[in-house]
Amino acid sequence: MSGRGLGKAFRCCDCTVRRSSRGISIQRRNFTNSSSWQRHGAVPAFTETSSPELNALLSEARLKIMLPSHLSRQHKSLIYRQKYEKELSTEPVIATIAEEDFQLQHIDAKIDVPNSKKTLQKAMTLMKDKKDWANLPNLLEGLNVAGMNTNTERVKGSVVTQCRLAGRQEVLLECLRRVKDTGMQLKEPRFVVRVMLAMQSRAFSTDFHEHETAKALKWAEMVVALMENPEHAGSRVLAGENDPRLQPEVIGILLELAAVRAVKHLESRDVDGKVAEYGARLVEKRLEFKTPAEETGYELNQWLIAHAQVLHGIYEALKVLESSSAVAEGLQKKGEVLDAMVSTYYEKLASIASKKQKQLIGLQMYEKLLG
Repeated sequence: MSGRGLGKAFRCCDCTVRRSSRGISIQRRNFTNSSSWQRHGAVPAFTETSSPELNALLSEARLKIMLPSHLSRQHKSLIYRQKYEKELSTEPVIATIAEEDFQLQHIDAKIDVPNSKKTLQKAMTLMKDKKDWANLPNLLEGLNVAGMNTNTERVKGSVVTQCRLAGRQEVLLECLRRVKDTGMQLKEPRFVVRVMLAMQSRAFSTDFHEHETAKALKWAEMVVALMENPEHAGSRVLAGENDPRLQPEVIGILLELAAVRAVKHLESRDVDGKVAEYGARLVEKRLEFKTPAEETGYELNQWLIAHAQVLHGIYEALKVLESSSAVAEGLQKKGEVLDAMVSTYYEKLASIASKKQKQLIGLQMYEKLLG
């Protein structure tokens, strides 16, 4: 294609573009003045990781998944249409986005573009070091801007699981804090409980070590605070029983961490009043314990994992609070109701596990905390 032809291809472009060959420069309206720029900003960047394979994966995702979403319609046509492939290779074209230069290359949309969900999953399996995991929020941002729905239960659940297994709860918090970028919202009660359990797991896995328990409590409190963001659970007005802020498991996990810290590390003293505070919130009438959605092995296991923590928290709180206090009396009643439910569903889950010869986390957690 001639210089005239390339110039025609760039009419009405939304970013600064120049031909790199022969020093010829073709300038058009700067990207900063376009709606595309205002909506997407710079292309998310990644820091060096511990794995060459992960470096390559992130680089490919950036250039083939993310970059196109930051280009104008004309530029997308230029990189996707086969008739421009030869010209792009022989007469390089540079697009400048947020003061970063990108040499545009032909992309076959049917062959060259990696699957976004598979890219995310593979990236997380390759992340090992702290510096590797630091790239996760930017990866989610780039995939979100490129059109991937990062707010589905499957995608968010995978992120929570991988961060929990890697002990990178602080990265999960960052992903949630940057909700406008990553798209990961704290709205569904089931997901919020899953996040809270991921924070609590740091303490549970160390047998409630003093430092890890304090850290887990701080993280869990940050999750609850984030829910007040309009991008998450919404406004100051509670949205009924499906509002994640009204789930007894959420408050119960806060109570457990505060109470265990008091019993194990503060000589059973409620030094900051958090045991009384979270206990009072749990005994509110509107916080009622729900039964499992279905009495399947999966649902019973998930229910028991969460509610064993809450019951454990109630028992620990009763060791701290004055027995004659209104909060303690309320927790005693709540505990009696929940104890009966937990015992019933433990027996049902144990029966299922015995028949299928499976070791289930819910049973192990019950036996460690309550057995």
